[in-house]
Amino acid sequence: MPKKIPLGVDDFSKLISKENNYLFVDKSLFIKEILEDGSEVPLIIRPRRWGKTLNMSMLRYFFSPTVNGVSTIGLFDNLAISKEKNGDYLKYQGTHPVVFISFKGVKENSFELFLSNVSALMREVYREYRDTLMQSQNIAEDQKDEYRNIIARKADQTDLQNALKFLSICLEQHYGQKVIILIDEYDTPLNSAYHYDYFEEAVNFFKNLLGAALKGNIAMKKGVLTGILRLSKNSMLSDINNLTVYSLMEEGYSRFFGFSEQEVKELFEMADVRLDLLAVQKWYNGYRSGHLMDIYNPWSILNCLKNKGRLDDYWIKTGDEKLLNKIFIESGISIKEKLNTLISGSSIESVIDEYVSFEQMQGGREQVLWSLLWALGYLKAVGKPSLLGSLKRYHLHIPNYEVSTSYRNIFIEFMNDLDHSEQYYNCMGHLMAGEVEAFAVKLRDFMLRNVSYFDCSSESNYHMLLLGMSSYLTETHDVLSNLEQGHGRPDLVFIPSDTKNPLGIILEFKRAETGKMDEHYQQLATEGLEQIKNKHYDTHLKSKSHIKRILKMCMVFYGKEFAYQYLVETF
Repeated sequence: MPKKIPLGVDDFSKLISKENNYLFVDKSLFIKEILEDGSEVPLIIRPRRWGKTLNMSMLRYFFSPTVNGVSTIGLFDNLAISKEKNGDYLKYQGTHPVVFISFKGVKENSFELFLSNVSALMREVYREYRDTLMQSQNIAEDQKDEYRNIIARKADQTDLQNALKFLSICLEQHYGQKVIILIDEYDTPLNSAYHYDYFEEAVNFFKNLLGAALKGNIAMKKGVLTGILRLSKNSMLSDINNLTVYSLMEEGYSRFFGFSEQEVKELFEMADVRLDLLAVQKWYNGYRSGHLMDIYNPWSILNCLKNKGRLDDYWIKTGDEKLLNKIFIESGISIKEKLNTLISGSSIESVIDEYVSFEQMQGGREQVLWSLLWALGYLKAVGKPSLLGSLKRYHLHIPNYEVSTSYRNIFIEFMNDLDHSEQYYNCMGHLMAGEVEAFAVKLRDFMLRNVSYFDCSSESNYHMLLLGMSSYLTETHDVLSNLEQGHGRPDLVFIPSDTKNPLGIILEFKRAETGKMDEHYQQLATEGLEQIKNKHYDTHLKSKSHIKRILKMCMVFYGKEFAYQYLVETF
């Protein structure tokens, strides 16, 4: 019987159950690393849908003797953790009561609704131990009354802020064992709080909640936090000085979030899905975790398996691009220029500050922007950093083809806000039909009317403009941007998806150094055509059996003006 794909399954017991027959990647050595971590409170930072909740669920089942009244004994007997040091780590299994809470579903549009949601979460956490603690001889009656108030959702804000600490104290009193506190996706509510203008209230709430539970709590054995951002030092984690941060830059826990290439190969084999490794690498690889350079996005890989190997932007579709849209539309010339550079396939350089926060975005500092995009998984840092004082400066790239589609979508939404979508859709329709003169007329008219919205100081800006205008063609064409072809990287290549369409297109862009329309433009355009020919940019198109004609075109821009040369090769 073929294995099932565990999309959205973040309960560890369900995942490993033989009855459920799910695909499973054994990450149980994560437990060993937690046990050996000298930090009292490790905070593990990873992008969304990278397995944080599942790994926290695994810790819960490992340390707790029961979960929801069901024994956890034996769950780990056949996993990798059981084979380390002849099973020595299993002596820690089931030895501590566990408080587990995940804030990943708290995404409210007001502080009042935020408090109501947190109250409901606390109620569920408390109900797991209600019967045990309400019958315990070690819990005082006034403590039981306070416990009942949480379950009845009668607690005020102060009670909620102390709820995790209070529960851990009750558990230690009853079991006589220190408590493991697991707090998953601690920062997720702050995204909504930032957008809906209750950010300060939410930060103060979490500062008190986390400070009470994790700092100076004598009932706690160890705490583990996960999140997407390590918020700034002067924010909600400022009082927790027993915390150690593990981001994608750190070696710690680098193997346990995301899939390695070997794991991807094994998953495809177990799912009996044909693996086109180069294509999967292009779409979903590209992340760096510690010293590992080939980490794959796990959510995208599982969705690809679910869809029998179909490549699509699965991870991007689960996200909220409001922040990226806001950045693009409101950013100045320098940031737009660098976004253009990224979209065109090149890298930029920036300091990465791991202590980023949403509130810092209001200052408009580029360093904060690039650090935030890196933390969210929209950029990757490559190579050895150069030092800028105590800060590290990295080369930053878009990680893979899937993420690049997100940047293109930003452009589409920006253009739709300008209400010009039909205009540039028609413009590109002429080009796809090989109607070069009509395309040039439409494009020139568009630029004369709208080019003031763009910074036209470099070739990459024009590249971005045409790439964005091409985004509506994804149903009819593969649009390749700056991908290696022959002996170079053509700016744009269009491959028709319909095998009855025989026309492939190659575009090369140049920027003139003068605004005067003269033979200089034509000379540059001629040189561009020669570049297409001499570097064999048509190699990939010619490998497609249905391509019988190739339109090769060089466009030379300056400001709102452009000239062009083209030829059509039939073979």
